[in-house]
Amino acid sequence: MILPCRGPIILLCILLCLSFIGAGVAHGKDPEPSPGPRVRVVSLPYVSFAPLHIAQEEGYFAEQSLRVEFVTMTVAADAIPSLIRGDLDVMAETIFPGFLNAIARGSRIRIVADKGYHSPAGCPYSAIMARRTLVEEGKLNHLSQLKGRRVSLIQDSGVSGYYLEKALQQAGLTLNDVEKVFMPMPARLEAFERDAIDISTATEPWVTRMAQTGHALIWKPIQQLLPNSQHAMLLYGPTLLDKNQEAGRRFMLAYLKAVRQYNHGKTDRNVKIVAKYTKTDEDLLRRSCWPSLREDGQINAESLLDYQRWALRKGFLDRIVPANQFWDPTFVEAANKGVNKPSR
Repeated sequence: MILPCRGPIILLCILLCLSFIGAGVAHGKDPEPSPGPRVRVVSLPYVSFAPLHIAQEEGYFAEQSLRVEFVTMTVAADAIPSLIRGDLDVMAETIFPGFLNAIARGSRIRIVADKGYHSPAGCPYSAIMARRTLVEEGKLNHLSQLKGRRVSLIQDSGVSGYYLEKALQQAGLTLNDVEKVFMPMPARLEAFERDAIDISTATEPWVTRMAQTGHALIWKPIQQLLPNSQHAMLLYGPTLLDKNQEAGRRFMLAYLKAVRQYNHGKTDRNVKIVAKYTKTDEDLLRRSCWPSLREDGQINAESLLDYQRWALRKGFLDRIVPANQFWDPTFVEAANKGVNKPSR
């Protein structure tokens, strides 16, 4: 029997109808999507990490149903043991013996994408800096004039030592022919001012900061010494390589999408994102050189082999790791098929 809604009970009828409708909506609504796999990524405050930060800020990782968690560190090499154990999933690294030795000893980590290379058409993201007065006085007109000079490095086994010795070799010299001074980047600003060092390797934003002091200048851009050489790479650990390859493919798709946005240059949006994660002044970012990245994610494997030959001679490597053991191109190959699909 249906009671008519008249007089005092009209409000009650309306409320009952609304409650029935609300209950029906609540009962019939789609369930909340389950959270996707968590991917733990090493993050450092450098411009070369920009594609990772762009992918996070623009929702490219979320589009792939990934929960990306950044783990902030001071030195990327410190993350290698965690990557090997699977506590971390993704890290980025410059050329360094540590991860190559780990692979040589059987660790399940691999380079999976480019994260910076020295494009001949690009700007000097890495350079050998020289004391301005030496250059102006004509005391560094030739590489042979490096003999006996005080050269600042962080350590001679890494990429900075490799760059410097490649330059020295052109004049028949080695690192043994210079006075090596090991100090952190910030200390080199004052060291140039006090004439305590003559030469320093540097990467942005330190290239720009050193030049701004007026006491140092770009002497040898690395893209002139080693054109197209690999500077930094993205590495996967065992979780994405073996246990959850689908997450690895989706991560790479988001990453390459972010690389394309990064390669639009110093747009307002890109600068704001980089400034947020690097804690660097936007004006300095606009004046600094940003590293070149390949949109297809491929790397220059031969340049890594050349570094290894140098490192083996210096005693920094156990053995040379062949390309098929340090480089896994399958993730960028799969991602390129997805990122290049025409939108419907």
